[in-house]
Amino acid sequence: MLARLRSMVPALLVVLVVAAGMWAVSFPNEPPADFVFINGTEPRSLDPQRVTGQPEGRLVGSLFEGLLRWDPRTLEPRGGLAKNWTVSADGLIYTFYLRPACWSDGEPIDAFGVIAAWRRMLDPATAAEYAYQIWSVKGAKNYSVGLIAKGDFVEVELDGPPVDPQLPFARGRVVRGVLENIDSLDSRDNSSLSREPTREGFSDQWIYTVNGQRYAAASHASTRTGDAIAARCILPDFQTTVGLHAQSDTLTVELQRPTPYFPQLLAFYPLAPVPMHVIDRYGSPGWTSQKHMVSSGPYRLGFRRLRDRIRLVRNDLYWDRESVKIGSIDALAIESSSTAFALFTTGAVDWNTSIPPFAARTLIKRESPELRTSPELTIGFYRINTTRAPLSDKRVRQALSLALDRTDIVQTVFGPGEVPSKSFVPSGIESFTGYIPAATIQENADLARQLLAEAGFPKGKGFPRITLSFNADEGHQMVAELVQAQWKEQLGIDFELVSMEWGAFLHSQSTLDFWIARSGWIGDYVDPNTFLDLFVTGGANNQTGFSSDSYDALIAAAADETDRNRRNNLFRDAEMILMQELPVLPLFVRTSKNLVAPWVRNFHNNPLDIHPLSALDIDSQARDIGRRGGR
Repeated sequence: MLARLRSMVPALLVVLVVAAGMWAVSFPNEPPADFVFINGTEPRSLDPQRVTGQPEGRLVGSLFEGLLRWDPRTLEPRGGLAKNWTVSADGLIYTFYLRPACWSDGEPIDAFGVIAAWRRMLDPATAAEYAYQIWSVKGAKNYSVGLIAKGDFVEVELDGPPVDPQLPFARGRVVRGVLENIDSLDSRDNSSLSREPTREGFSDQWIYTVNGQRYAAASHASTRTGDAIAARCILPDFQTTVGLHAQSDTLTVELQRPTPYFPQLLAFYPLAPVPMHVIDRYGSPGWTSQKHMVSSGPYRLGFRRLRDRIRLVRNDLYWDRESVKIGSIDALAIESSSTAFALFTTGAVDWNTSIPPFAARTLIKRESPELRTSPELTIGFYRINTTRAPLSDKRVRQALSLALDRTDIVQTVFGPGEVPSKSFVPSGIESFTGYIPAATIQENADLARQLLAEAGFPKGKGFPRITLSFNADEGHQMVAELVQAQWKEQLGIDFELVSMEWGAFLHSQSTLDFWIARSGWIGDYVDPNTFLDLFVTGGANNQTGFSSDSYDALIAAAADETDRNRRNNLFRDAEMILMQELPVLPLFVRTSKNLVAPWVRNFHNNPLDIHPLSALDIDSQARDIGRRGGR
């Protein structure tokens, strides 16, 4: 197979193969891993509560075990840290029965630890982008956004030395009581106002009275706050307002409303418990270092070499260690899909997640058995920063969408597999949920020019030169160059293309420091909600500045609706608004493409392109033959 793969691609591959072979042997200090795969880029973090990307998810999903975990073939949730669970008749109460399990340092994992980890995820100071995933838990949203008002039972975290000097990063001493008043520093009575405090400055203008004692932010000078005691944060009382309750081996979760996909969420990596005993001692991100990290999943962190690889080593204290067949795994941080493909052809890589477009087209055409393709619930799109003029004008956004030739993009860059998108929710979800996406996207260059002229830019005159950014990847660059050419030809406007390193690219989106940016979204679970709840006002993954009261109301109503048809209709109405306002430009629905060596076992296609590393196995004899040139 090695020789056949080389014959399928341009002569440039020969050079890449040689370079890849040299790269693969240029780090002789450690013995080779049992399994090697391309992870695409340098992970931003290994903290499950601080990441959202697929490269991070592959790793943290192997390092940390959730209450539930994915079935590698069907993606149905099955027992993880919880050996089983029950659901009340009204769908509001989940009870999870935890199995005996421990962290990789031997510390036991119990229900109290799960709650402590989820409290960290909801804490505004953590800034977890996926915190909203558990807002269906009673009281979780109010705690997460810090929403408090007079009469609420609250918790006040005091400023000062840690309670335990051995745990310098733990929470400070917490005082609980009724919030009796909220006063401004200039003595105006604002006790009826609700606030959204954060640890960084929740009371720049306010003093809070709890149990007769006044509290103010530690940053205030004492001359301004009088007798007020310095506090780090004031939040709703977690113990009494959030629907999480524990006994040592039993966790009870009380939901605000029935959430049919809640078990699927618990198999999703951000909800995996994290080791609070380590985080309290070493802080964040210090706890994720090679020296300090402990894990609960099938693997632990062996070592991390920036811009090279992360090695995972089988966790001998994992509760299901007998089922983990591969002893060590290297995840290579390689952004170039051409280099990644070349490494695969040398036999140095067992699984390649990044295939250059020119190779994918040829491999699909020749039906290569090593190429695994599958329809995927993933949308490729461009985010638009709607807070910046002229992109704040809906007519400009509509013109940009109408001027795109999505079929040309798909056929030129991807070839067979990808499908031009007419909606934001990917086509293909119908067979799982019955939801029919609002396929309203049109392509009409004449109408695009008319709308752009109405917005004040006839034939593109006067339109500022702004940027179209993307993370470094050949495919992303090819798409951007085509889009740039189409907008230039059809609208007379030009954009500067900016290629960015992954971490900087993610930061630019989360801080709205961009104009137009490449994006993609893989469903976190199989439901239209995982795509449409992204764009509620202020949502951590909104990252467009888009806000619509009508849209928010429809998403909220869908969350409360238990009838499947009525729920789908609410989602469809919301998607219609999204496709009219266009804070995003849908481009294509992705087909997953993985190159998998013939000696890899238990690799199963699925609509979320999730492949648990602990489920994989290797035929060692076939691998040895293949790496000697028989592949």
